[in-house]
Amino acid sequence: MSRLSIGIPELSLRQLKAALYVADEKSVTRAAESLNRSQTAVTKALSDLEATLGVKLFDRTFAGMVPTVYGEALTNRVKQAEEEFCKAGVEYEKHKVGCRPFRAIPIFSMEISHKRLAAFVALFETHDINATASLLNITKAAVYNSIRQIEELLDLTLFEREAMGVIPTNFCTILARHVKLAFYQIRHAIEDIASLEGVTKGQVVIGTLPYTRTFLTPRAINSLLDKHPQLDVETVEGPYSGMETALRSGDVDFIVGAIRDDGDSPEIATIKLFEDQLAIIARKDHPLAHKKDLKMQDLQHAQWVLPSKQTPSRQLFEETLKRHGMEIPEHAVQTSSLSMVRGLLLGSDRIALLSEHQIHYDKMFDVLDVLPVQLENTFRPIGVTMRAHTQPSPAAKLFLMHLKQAALEISR
Repeated sequence: MSRLSIGIPELSLRQLKAALYVADEKSVTRAAESLNRSQTAVTKALSDLEATLGVKLFDRTFAGMVPTVYGEALTNRVKQAEEEFCKAGVEYEKHKVGCRPFRAIPIFSMEISHKRLAAFVALFETHDINATASLLNITKAAVYNSIRQIEELLDLTLFEREAMGVIPTNFCTILARHVKLAFYQIRHAIEDIASLEGVTKGQVVIGTLPYTRTFLTPRAINSLLDKHPQLDVETVEGPYSGMETALRSGDVDFIVGAIRDDGDSPEIATIKLFEDQLAIIARKDHPLAHKKDLKMQDLQHAQWVLPSKQTPSRQLFEETLKRHGMEIPEHAVQTSSLSMVRGLLLGSDRIALLSEHQIHYDKMFDVLDVLPVQLENTFRPIGVTMRAHTQPSPAAKLFLMHLKQAALEISR
């Protein structure tokens, strides 16, 4: 069994659906009736799926078809994948008034080839037919055919053709998110089965916010890979809004950093790890480094390096300035790049707003230090954000365990 480069396992959706219905019905006969297929077709689907996965999914007993532990692991994930396709179908019915019931459309009923959906997801990601064909190692004609078939099934245009490529429509974006989440579940079903055999494998993708990139997340990753070197780890950097979008679509497992207030969003859950206080950072030999009784007012005319206005730390900083009757600095450099901050501080008398943890190694090597001025009421909750109703993969669970341990050690 192989895996397409877009992250979609080469498993037949029809076979997976057959396994799910047999598990629910405890009978090939009843499953065949519900699926409107022959018993022979359902039996063959199970046999082929077991051969592909290399495990026995069902025990044939007097009580009927009983899932093995592997069968339970698989069908639990497939059930969640089916729910994602159904959610996409509900959105489709809202989007296209007067359409036929979504369950009659192969895209939403898991009766479509995973290869066609892979072409759809790849084109959504690349916005380019040539790039999609290269990514999937197929012809451009195959990409066109897959997209055309899906659009015909939906009676909708999914991509607007433009000179520079293709642009997803609004419903295309909705559909892509649910399809990606469905295949997230299927992909991790394979990893769940492997973990039952005592082999933890797979990938964890971590969205990292500036606070965690220097010390917390690297410490957790090193700890994880010391014990599980067979795992693959990928980190994603960028603004929170982009990473939240990736989290919601299953491209990212966690976001680690300062916790945002997502209100009552039912899709997002956060775990608070500890609270951290902001500090004012400068180069080791900065003129203010040894000033006695340094006050906030002494920094009114300093040149600043600050995080962007949308971040929690920037909001806390501006609230601190107001409490001290100070003006917001003009012409401050805004950046979330620690390497950029480091270069700006070392080459000037600028000062920056960071956490002391972010300069852990800079302090160790006497490059940067904390100025002796307190920033009252600038504590931020540091934590991990994840999807609320999605079971993490075995690799993701292990990372979360090591992240919590690293946070505990840091906060002591």
